[in-house]
Amino acid sequence: MSNENDPQTLQRIKKIHGRVAVVAGAVMGVALSAYFFTFGMLIDQGATAILWFQIITMVLFIFGLIYLKRVAFFITRMLLALNADCRRMLKGMKPADLENI
Repeated sequence: MSNENDPQTLQRIKKIHGRVAVVAGAVMGVALSAYFFTFGMLIDQGATAILWFQIITMVLFIFGLIYLKRVAFFITRMLLALNADCRRMLKGMKPADLENI
């Protein structure tokens, strides 16, 4: 890997990481909002299986929002696994390394 491609590859990784974080956060936030408005309806109807599904995924979404940068970095690594330059650069990188750039 040449030194000229390092800043471009790093910027590409950072850009994709930022987009993944925004999309994942928005999806989890919208899902949590929808869950909030459907809990009462599910309790009234007695749909316990769906209610338990929502409770479990709600807890997972909350932890996902708490650790959003790590989750987004994991997804970014999966998305860029086929690109050789990005894979080499991501090999020893941590989510905190993207903030220092």
